Amino acid sequence: MALLMENAGLALSGTVVGALLNHAPELAALGEAAHAAPYKAPPKAPVLAVYPPHTLAGDHAEVVVPTGVVGLHIGASLAIVIGQTACRVPRSQALAHVAGYTTALDIHQPLASHYRPAVRQRARDGFCPMGPAVVPASAVPQPDALAVQVWVDGTLVQATDTAQRLRDVAQLIADVSDFMTLQPGDVLLLGASADAPLAQAGQGVRVQIEGLPALHCQLVPEGHSRARPECAPLITHAPVTARVAYGGALHTATPHPQGLQLDDGRVLAETQVQWLPPFDVGTIIALGLNYADHVKELSKELTVTSQDEPLVFFKTGSSVIGHRGHMRRPAGVAFMHYECELAVVIGRTAHRVRAADALAHVAGYTVCNDYAVRDYLENWYRPNLRVKNRDGGTVLGPWLVAASAVADPHSLALRTLVNGQVTQQGSTSKLINNVPALIEYLSSFMTLQPGDVILTGTPEGVVNVNAGDEVITEIDGIGRLVNTIASDADFGRQPTQP
Repeated sequence: MALLMENAGLALSGTVVGALLNHAPELAALGEAAHAAPYKAPPKAPVLAVYPPHTLAGDHAEVVVPTGVVGLHIGASLAIVIGQTACRVPRSQALAHVAGYTTALDIHQPLASHYRPAVRQRARDGFCPMGPAVVPASAVPQPDALAVQVWVDGTLVQATDTAQRLRDVAQLIADVSDFMTLQPGDVLLLGASADAPLAQAGQGVRVQIEGLPALHCQLVPEGHSRARPECAPLITHAPVTARVAYGGALHTATPHPQGLQLDDGRVLAETQVQWLPPFDVGTIIALGLNYADHVKELSKELTVTSQDEPLVFFKTGSSVIGHRGHMRRPAGVAFMHYECELAVVIGRTAHRVRAADALAHVAGYTVCNDYAVRDYLENWYRPNLRVKNRDGGTVLGPWLVAASAVADPHSLALRTLVNGQVTQQGSTSKLINNVPALIEYLSSFMTLQPGDVILTGTPEGVVNVNAGDEVITEIDGIGRLVNTIASDADFGRQPTQP
């Protein structure tokens, strides 16, 4: 990605969100299936996926074809590089927020369904090559009418264009920025055309989008690619630490009977500082349906309840806030709820780690309150980003408790209180997939790096919360995380806006 950053004159953030099923002929080809189970209705909101940093690669990257997979689909997509902060941008102003465009590949294994996030099939190391350069937006006056060609071993296998999108560039920016803030350097993928061609190990791929430099990659069999480099480990210098802002500076803090003590020795009350997530957050990996009682709680609305592997989805950094932060409840929604979760923070690089060795890769644990707006739930890569990836919807903290200070992460009581009343109780002993199993599963197809965090799911007991409610999620031995629900008016928004 270094070449991309150099040519763009803009540091890419590493936040990449792609539009799926954004080609009208692809959705139309589903026909009546889009109205039947498991989907039940065509999508109303954009169908989106997060492409974490481990999926990103540059021009001429080697892309690994997993053993036993016949080939990989090569989805060619226009990549939209954001140039200025975009929050609730109207369509008419959206293109002014674009710095430029480049080429991206949405590579994935053959998929059987669009119901659940295809994480193992799509979010593998290096499955999203991008580049080789960003072309300024001024040089691409018609981004919605560009010819796209995909070549495999020198043979043209697909000729399409960026037209016929359900959401064009401007509409995609407007719809995504309605619920998550896009920052300079973030990237949106417009999405690939239908029938992405299949390529096999040993073949070379070249993608040409009109007006942009060609992007190349080489498909290689598993075991023939270079290993991803290890990152510096996340080291905790005290059993319990936090990160806060105070007096115009960032500080590390530790617990104190009067509140907290800064690294310079000053003792403050909790309410005197701004609490940040207690570590530098990397990839946010969330688990759904990881407590049997929560599966039962949602059984009436689930089309498919059986699982042959963990239900995993990703979240972006724009969703994260700290202890004592405020989460906005959109006007007009009927059901927004909290989710108390144990958050597992990776401490050192983990690739193909066995369950027996997994806990040695954990730096520590913190508390997460992961909000969901169920009004927006649709059965396309469920749970969709509009439900789970809203600004401020992932509360982390207040403390990072070192793994060495937690004797058994699978015997922790957790609970939620709304305005002082206990509404949710559970125990991490009831996890369907425990921490070692999750690390083994995830590291089998993606490289976990220090600062990555696994949100392990929530037990039953989720209830609706309203503006003004104080929500406390706590886990014995880990911490007590306080959050307040705010209204649109508190955020300076018109009450009619979702």
